[in-house]
Amino acid sequence: MVNRHAASCVTKEIATPGSRRSAAFDLDELFAAAQLQRTEPSSLSPCFVPAYQRLAEALTEEAALTPTGVEVARRRLVSALGNQIKVRELVEAHAVDPELYGDDAVFVLGLPGTGLYRLQRLLNQHSAFNIPSLWEILSPSAEWHPWQAAGASDDPFERALWSHLGQREGFRPPDLGAPYGDHLLLTYAFHTFSAALEYRIPSYSRWLHAQDTTTAYEFHRYALAVILQRVSGGTPLLVNEFHSLQLPSLFASYPTARVVRVHRDPLESLANVVGVSTTRRRAWSTRVDAVEATSEWAGQLAAAMAVPSWSDPAPPGAAVLDITHAELVQTPLLTVRRICEFAGVPLPGGIERRILEQVSQFEGTLEESHFARPVETALPDDFRALRAAYCRRWSLPAR
Repeated sequence: MVNRHAASCVTKEIATPGSRRSAAFDLDELFAAAQLQRTEPSSLSPCFVPAYQRLAEALTEEAALTPTGVEVARRRLVSALGNQIKVRELVEAHAVDPELYGDDAVFVLGLPGTGLYRLQRLLNQHSAFNIPSLWEILSPSAEWHPWQAAGASDDPFERALWSHLGQREGFRPPDLGAPYGDHLLLTYAFHTFSAALEYRIPSYSRWLHAQDTTTAYEFHRYALAVILQRVSGGTPLLVNEFHSLQLPSLFASYPTARVVRVHRDPLESLANVVGVSTTRRRAWSTRVDAVEATSEWAGQLAAAMAVPSWSDPAPPGAAVLDITHAELVQTPLLTVRRICEFAGVPLPGGIERRILEQVSQFEGTLEESHFARPVETALPDDFRALRAAYCRRWSLPAR
């Protein structure tokens, strides 16, 4: 079969004129490091170069990274470059055809901070869903083995990352076999808002909001196809809060995908995402300001709420299911049933019992926010106005 996708998004992008080079994150140097990790060097050159440079400049000039933060960021960028090349090699060599994967995908989305991890855990109890694990996302081509605390790691950054974070309050060791969000697949194309969770990079986030990210989502489909070819079977289920910031690009690359939108009071979402972001930034940065982070993430959420494809009810016949966070909290099994019915996947009684067992483990934690609520009077006017309209539209309790 001819792979018509083989060269569609891998045309080498040229650096923008006058762009600054970062000594700490020089693209040529880090790509050379990625090549050294290979058995044989690749003949391909990096793609998404302008996005890389924007990210590297923001990391250098805005993130106020500690020496550890610089080293971890370098390792992450090397990993991203390596994974990008591996995925492209498989597609361009016609070893993987992205057209054969992703048409039946189900995406579960919410505003950043909506809290979809527990819903992902519940849905993962159903064997008919194929939810990529963390180690599959970290290495789509599966050329290294899952990280283990007691052994040497082939992964270029995760061991150092988590050995450092494990000493800090608010972080748990990773379970690389557990289901995970797919935002890292966009990180390999350097087009992801999730980077702002870890780093203070407002100029990069503003730049990304102004971009057409369709090409990056084409790469996302490449990487997902590489994973699904290796881990076949079941309906692909991707749970990721950051897709809500780039929904038009998602639909452009996955036109037949089914989308579950989870709606929550944006103020609650904001509290969660700011809390997570400031906690993680403190691991790498000497400059972390909760008020500044609140303003930054309020702008991100406001931008999503201003897009009709996210905030407005879906047109009749669209493959979109809308649920509220309150439904998930109050009737989790019924919510999972609705999602399974929407996805065309029956829910047997045995799996219902497993879901209820998972629910019992979340008892007393699902409704609670772990972080302080922002002061509403300190929020931008556009966020407060969009939040009020959003809560009315979806009948959300706005406390």
